[in-house]
Amino acid sequence: MLERYSRRKSFKILVLLIIVVIVLASFSIIGASEYDSNNIKDVADVPIGSTVLPGTHVIDDGKIMKYPLATNFNYLFYKIKGLKLLDAFISITTGTVSVPVYKISETGISDDGDAQGFEGPGVLVFENQKLSVKSPDNFVWGHTTPYTLLVKSKDGINLVENNKTISTIASNNINNNTIPHDYVSIEEIEEWYNKTTIGDSMVVKYALSNFSDGRNLIKPDEIKKIFGEDIYNYTTVHNLNSPILVYMHNYTEEEYTEGYSYLGSYPQYNDANRAFNAQQFAKAWNGTIIPPNSSSSGQSVVGFASSIDPKAPGGAASHGVCPAARALRSAVLSADFPLPSGMNGDFNAVNFGVNPGSGIYVTNSEKYPVKIVMWTEGSGTGTVIYAKLIKFVPN
Repeated sequence: MLERYSRRKSFKILVLLIIVVIVLASFSIIGASEYDSNNIKDVADVPIGSTVLPGTHVIDDGKIMKYPLATNFNYLFYKIKGLKLLDAFISITTGTVSVPVYKISETGISDDGDAQGFEGPGVLVFENQKLSVKSPDNFVWGHTTPYTLLVKSKDGINLVENNKTISTIASNNINNNTIPHDYVSIEEIEEWYNKTTIGDSMVVKYALSNFSDGRNLIKPDEIKKIFGEDIYNYTTVHNLNSPILVYMHNYTEEEYTEGYSYLGSYPQYNDANRAFNAQQFAKAWNGTIIPPNSSSSGQSVVGFASSIDPKAPGGAASHGVCPAARALRSAVLSADFPLPSGMNGDFNAVNFGVNPGSGIYVTNSEKYPVKIVMWTEGSGTGTVIYAKLIKFVPN
């Protein structure tokens, strides 16, 4: 009985609203008021260029334009048609009606002002005088940029973001609980603090900016939420200003080029160290993804062993990285990419003084992203180092 009564009541309200619309139509000028399209930007609930996920509310209901009901009854009819009865009732009682979302948006936004109709991290844009949420391209990449800095002070360290000090840490309170350490270890921070002077700074958190699709900067704490933990972890082990492929979909991986090299034996440089360094080189570069027309190094957190070499600057060098570098160089040059910076064309492929992981840069001159895959087989002086380039091609 109650359900039947409720249905009858809703039907009566709907009929009443329709009658009101008809009455208004007979006494009003049909046609919507003109509105200033420049004001549409102000209706957005998040800044233009923001990264938004499906379901994110992107329209500020309180800022949406309202006009006299008498000359915009078609907006009221739209609300009734969409069963937004409460909105319709408010419009009737106040004499004003809000512009429907479809009038100020183009794609990717529902009638309720929510992002919809796409997968992955979309971006709010203002195009053609309307708001839209654009679905992400096949490939989206940004670049790591400084966000959180440590600045040495007289009594300790200032934690600075956006040129504002957000906290101060005493010199005797530097630990994992007081300082961010995902990008730099506490041991490195303590060493930096003991060797530097007041006013010196160190970057301890990266943001992502300068995106391929023009979206806004994404703060460090948002990277994991939006793009996932793997992307966040990738940013922590690569150099500042590195290109980071944050999203990819609807693509095929194609084997592009490959190269290989043998470690061999040079006992004067400690073959055990050489085998270790060859493996470390492969570890530093394996999984590195380079977006189109970008340059990237390998990981910055991989260490290498030094062997005595009277001919090397400083009397020591990381021997064993050159065979691995020759394998990578072969794959890179076979793709018609330029010679990686930090390398040369000789048998000893890595320049002295260059970190084999973070100091070498490979440039991708292709129009699609490429991934470097490196691994070793065998052991000791019989180690073979392999390198392969994988190209990501849109479907």
